[in-house]
Amino acid sequence: MDFSQEHMDKLGHGVYTPLDVDLLPPLYLIYAENPSDSGKVHSSVRQRWLDGDEFIISSMKEVAQLAYDGHNVLLQKNYTELARLMNRNFDLRRQMFGDDALGEVNIKMVEVARSVGAASKFTGSGGAVVALCPDGDAQAELLKAACQQAGFAVEPIEVAPSALTEEPIKVTS
Repeated sequence: MDFSQEHMDKLGHGVYTPLDVDLLPPLYLIYAENPSDSGKVHSSVRQRWLDGDEFIISSMKEVAQLAYDGHNVLLQKNYTELARLMNRNFDLRRQMFGDDALGEVNIKMVEVARSVGAASKFTGSGGAVVALCPDGDAQAELLKAACQQAGFAVEPIEVAPSALTEEPIKVTS
Protein backbone atom coordinates (compact mmCIF):
# COMPACT_ATOMS: atom_id res chain seq x y z
CA MET A 1 0.00 0.00 0.00
CA ASP A 2 1.33 3.40 -0.95
CA PHE A 3 -0.38 6.34 0.73
CA SER A 4 2.01 9.00 -0.57
CA GLN A 5 0.62 12.52 -0.72
CA GLU A 6 0.88 12.42 -4.50
CA HIS A 7 -1.46 9.42 -4.75
CA MET A 8 -3.83 10.76 -2.11
CA ASP A 9 -4.10 14.12 -3.89
CA LYS A 10 -4.47 12.63 -7.37
CA LEU A 11 -6.60 9.55 -6.64
CA GLY A 12 -8.16 10.26 -3.26
CA HIS A 13 -6.79 6.93 -1.98
CA GLY A 14 -3.64 4.88 -1.80
CA VAL A 15 -2.25 2.52 -4.41
CA TYR A 16 -2.54 -1.15 -3.58
CA THR A 17 -0.28 -3.81 -5.06
CA PRO A 18 -1.51 -7.38 -4.54
CA LEU A 19 1.06 -10.01 -3.59
CA ASP A 20 1.30 -13.60 -4.69
CA VAL A 21 -0.03 -15.50 -1.66
CA ASP A 22 2.40 -18.31 -2.46
CA LEU A 23 5.21 -16.04 -1.25
CA LEU A 24 3.89 -16.12 2.31
CA PRO A 25 5.27 -18.50 4.91
CA PRO A 26 2.91 -20.28 7.31
CA LEU A 27 1.38 -17.65 9.58
CA TYR A 28 -0.65 -17.98 12.78
CA LEU A 29 -3.39 -15.85 14.27
CA ILE A 30 -3.31 -15.42 18.04
CA TYR A 31 -6.32 -13.81 19.64
CA ALA A 32 -7.98 -13.13 22.95
CA GLU A 33 -11.66 -13.45 23.70
CA ASN A 34 -12.00 -9.72 24.52
CA PRO A 35 -10.26 -7.60 21.85
CA SER A 36 -9.39 -3.99 22.63
CA ASP A 37 -10.95 -0.85 21.20
CA SER A 38 -8.55 1.06 18.95
CA GLY A 39 -10.42 4.36 18.79
CA LYS A 40 -8.45 6.04 21.57
CA VAL A 41 -5.21 4.56 20.28
CA HIS A 42 -5.31 6.24 16.89
CA SER A 43 -6.60 9.65 17.90
CA SER A 44 -3.52 10.72 19.90
CA VAL A 45 -0.98 9.58 17.31
CA ARG A 46 -2.96 11.11 14.46
CA GLN A 47 -3.06 14.45 16.26
CA ARG A 48 0.65 14.24 17.00
CA TRP A 49 1.25 13.61 13.27
CA LEU A 50 -0.88 16.62 12.36
CA ASP A 51 1.01 18.70 14.93
CA GLY A 52 4.31 17.80 13.22
CA ASP A 53 5.69 15.60 16.03
CA GLU A 54 9.12 14.60 14.65
CA PHE A 55 9.16 11.26 16.50
CA ILE A 56 5.78 10.23 15.06
CA ILE A 57 6.69 11.40 11.55
CA SER A 58 10.05 9.58 11.54
CA SER A 59 8.49 6.45 13.06
CA MET A 60 5.71 6.39 10.46
CA LYS A 61 8.32 6.76 7.72
CA GLU A 62 10.18 3.80 9.20
CA VAL A 63 6.94 1.77 9.31
CA ALA A 64 6.45 2.54 5.62
CA GLN A 65 10.03 1.47 4.89
CA LEU A 66 9.46 -1.75 6.83
CA ALA A 67 6.54 -2.55 4.55
CA TYR A 68 8.67 -1.89 1.47
CA ASP A 69 11.49 -4.02 2.89
CA GLY A 70 8.98 -6.72 3.83
CA HIS A 71 7.80 -6.90 0.24
CA ASN A 72 11.37 -7.35 -0.93
CA VAL A 73 12.20 -10.09 1.58
CA LEU A 74 8.96 -11.88 0.68
CA LEU A 75 10.08 -11.93 -2.94
CA GLN A 76 13.31 -13.57 -1.73
CA LYS A 77 11.42 -15.85 0.69
CA ASN A 78 13.78 -14.64 3.42
CA TYR A 79 11.49 -15.42 6.35
CA THR A 80 14.16 -14.81 9.00
CA GLU A 81 14.45 -11.21 7.84
CA LEU A 82 10.67 -10.95 7.55
CA ALA A 83 10.44 -12.01 11.21
CA ARG A 84 12.87 -9.25 12.19
CA LEU A 85 10.86 -6.67 10.25
CA MET A 86 7.60 -7.81 11.85
CA ASN A 87 9.08 -7.46 15.32
CA ARG A 88 10.43 -4.01 14.50
CA ASN A 89 6.99 -2.97 13.27
CA PHE A 90 5.43 -3.86 16.61
CA ASP A 91 8.26 -2.25 18.57
CA LEU A 92 7.74 1.03 16.71
CA ARG A 93 3.99 0.86 17.25
CA ARG A 94 4.55 0.28 20.96
CA GLN A 95 6.87 3.28 21.20
CA MET A 96 4.43 5.54 19.34
CA PHE A 97 1.22 4.51 21.07
CA GLY A 98 2.45 3.44 24.51
CA ASP A 99 1.53 0.40 26.58
CA ASP A 100 -1.61 1.91 28.08
CA ALA A 101 -3.09 2.58 24.66
CA LEU A 102 -2.12 -0.81 23.24
CA GLY A 103 -3.49 -2.74 26.17
CA GLU A 104 -2.02 -5.37 28.44
CA VAL A 105 -3.68 -8.34 26.72
CA ASN A 106 -2.51 -7.25 23.26
CA ILE A 107 1.07 -6.83 24.47
CA LYS A 108 0.93 -10.18 26.24
CA MET A 109 -0.01 -11.95 22.98
CA VAL A 110 3.09 -10.51 21.31
CA GLU A 111 5.27 -11.43 24.29
CA VAL A 112 3.97 -15.01 24.32
CA ALA A 113 4.84 -15.43 20.65
CA ARG A 114 8.26 -13.90 21.16
CA SER A 115 8.88 -16.18 24.16
CA VAL A 116 9.28 -19.09 21.74
CA GLY A 117 11.26 -17.08 19.18
CA ALA A 118 8.32 -16.38 16.89
CA ALA A 119 7.88 -12.94 15.37
CA SER A 120 4.62 -11.15 15.96
CA LYS A 121 2.80 -7.91 15.33
CA PHE A 122 -0.76 -6.66 15.46
CA THR A 123 -3.03 -7.68 12.62
CA GLY A 124 -4.52 -4.21 12.67
CA SER A 125 -5.67 -2.17 15.63
CA GLY A 126 -5.40 -4.82 18.29
CA GLY A 127 -7.32 -7.78 19.60
CA ALA A 128 -5.21 -10.22 17.62
CA VAL A 129 -1.64 -10.70 16.45
CA VAL A 130 -0.13 -12.47 13.50
CA ALA A 131 2.84 -14.71 14.26
CA LEU A 132 5.58 -16.14 12.08
CA CYS A 133 7.67 -19.11 13.14
CA PRO A 134 10.83 -18.76 11.05
CA ASP A 135 12.26 -21.96 12.53
CA GLY A 136 9.40 -24.10 11.21
CA ASP A 137 6.95 -26.66 12.52
CA ALA A 138 8.68 -27.42 15.83
CA GLN A 139 8.58 -23.73 16.70
CA ALA A 140 4.91 -23.57 15.68
CA GLU A 141 4.15 -26.37 18.13
CA LEU A 142 5.94 -24.41 20.87
CA LEU A 143 3.87 -21.37 19.92
CA LYS A 144 0.62 -23.32 20.19
CA ALA A 145 1.58 -24.68 23.61
CA ALA A 146 2.65 -21.26 24.92
CA CYS A 147 -0.57 -19.66 23.68
CA GLN A 148 -2.70 -22.36 25.24
CA GLN A 149 -0.89 -21.97 28.55
CA ALA A 150 -1.43 -18.18 28.42
CA GLY A 151 -5.14 -18.59 27.61
CA PHE A 152 -4.98 -17.41 23.99
CA ALA A 153 -6.39 -19.13 20.94
CA VAL A 154 -4.07 -19.76 18.00
CA GLU A 155 -5.05 -20.82 14.49
CA PRO A 156 -3.15 -21.25 11.24
CA ILE A 157 -3.98 -18.46 8.79
CA GLU A 158 -5.40 -19.40 5.41
CA VAL A 159 -4.58 -16.61 2.96
CA ALA A 160 -6.84 -16.11 -0.04
CA PRO A 161 -5.78 -14.37 -3.26
CA SER A 162 -6.48 -10.65 -3.38
CA ALA A 163 -9.93 -9.48 -4.39
CA LEU A 164 -8.24 -6.50 -6.06
CA THR A 165 -7.37 -8.54 -9.13
CA GLU A 166 -9.17 -11.27 -11.00
CA GLU A 167 -6.22 -13.59 -10.65
CA PRO A 168 -3.34 -13.47 -8.18
CA ILE A 169 -0.17 -11.91 -9.48
CA LYS A 170 2.50 -14.57 -9.80
CA VAL A 171 6.09 -13.55 -9.17
CA THR A 172 8.78 -15.45 -10.98
CA SER A 173 12.47 -15.30 -10.24
